[in-house]
Amino acid sequence: MSVAVQDKKQLVVPPPQGRSTGITVDHAEGSWFYTSDGEKWLDMVMGIAVVNTGYSHPKVLAAAQAQMEKMVHAQMALFYNQPAMDLAEKVCEIVPGNMDRVLYANSGAEAVENAVKLAKQATRRPATIAFQGAFHGRTHLTMALTCSKTIYRGHFEPLAGGIFHSPYCYPYRTPRGEDPTDWALSRLDFVLRSQIVPDDVAAILVEPIQGEGGFVVPTKEFMQALRKKADEIGALLIIDEIQAGMGRTGKWFCHEYCDVTADIVTIAKGIASGFPLSAIVSRADIYDKHSPGSLGGTFGGNLVSLAAGIATIDAMRDEGMVENAARQGEKLRAALRDLQKDYPQMGEVRGLGLMDAVEFVVPGTNKEPNASFAKKVIGECVKHKMLILGCGYYDNCVRFLPALNITDADLDTAIGIFSDAVKVAAAS
Repeated sequence: MSVAVQDKKQLVVPPPQGRSTGITVDHAEGSWFYTSDGEKWLDMVMGIAVVNTGYSHPKVLAAAQAQMEKMVHAQMALFYNQPAMDLAEKVCEIVPGNMDRVLYANSGAEAVENAVKLAKQATRRPATIAFQGAFHGRTHLTMALTCSKTIYRGHFEPLAGGIFHSPYCYPYRTPRGEDPTDWALSRLDFVLRSQIVPDDVAAILVEPIQGEGGFVVPTKEFMQALRKKADEIGALLIIDEIQAGMGRTGKWFCHEYCDVTADIVTIAKGIASGFPLSAIVSRADIYDKHSPGSLGGTFGGNLVSLAAGIATIDAMRDEGMVENAARQGEKLRAALRDLQKDYPQMGEVRGLGLMDAVEFVVPGTNKEPNASFAKKVIGECVKHKMLILGCGYYDNCVRFLPALNITDADLDTAIGIFSDAVKVAAAS
């Protein structure tokens, strides 16, 4: 039975999936994608921090094609394979903390879920502390860990138990007169006094920059204190680098800025330039406490994805993409702060590398969130064929996640479109 084009779209994208535009994409290259109608769009989202090397990177495509001609799937519980070992070696070279074990999965949510399972079995403890504003996934366990918007949790109750949320270090929205680090840590201590016995905590799970929560950049001291607190109570520190990792913030991993190391690091999104892959990285002394077969899955560590992951790291190194992310991020934030001088709706510009956001507020108020203004800005960008997304649990932030190899010319185009969008939104 043939169906209309609109009906076909409903077949593959039902309402719960959600979508930002009504366009149909055909192909992409670099920082640009092209629709089935022949329109050219600038992408400042890149699959939500997935295609860090830009669309259709030739080295990644060549590696994936070569692997497809040899073997597509070698189930990890059945065989060793060279791509798995080669990528694990490269990952352990760039992740801080003398890591020496890597478990592969398919997605960020799977990585977080397995990281929590790893911590629970290693410590023989039942509970996890996460943070308000966090996003860790949408599986049944990870939606319980997620605390950025009710849409990710609502009407799915009851959720997994043994999870406790503490306020994140959010300098822009710390109560007036309070130090951001001290206030957040005092709230964590309160959780440990009022909700969960410290020696029941298996792990403290934290994003080094909150993603869906609004690209919130915590203080260095906050992250260092979490490391200390985990050690004090005998818990493991899990750092979720799914969105902030793989060069996104101008270092291979965001927690390098804080001079801390994790016990477990979760990686996904940018690890394989769009091929589905994630990794749970830790140490032998933690992994060796598990029973064989207690972690794993059918498709984790797909050979084509592993080959793409190897080529992704090689391309990023060879072409200086991490360094470019740091440089272009400074340029982007400087331009946004210049714009901020003329538009009080831009409450804060923040970020690291090419993980940046603007938080919009109502002028003349005590930082009242301005979600309607953010929506107008996004709409104006879309009108001018630039894809950009919102974030924040008030829906009042607009985020930038361009390719890490974005050129000066393309970034200038993006800055110009965004600046015009803010001007139009302010005049409306």
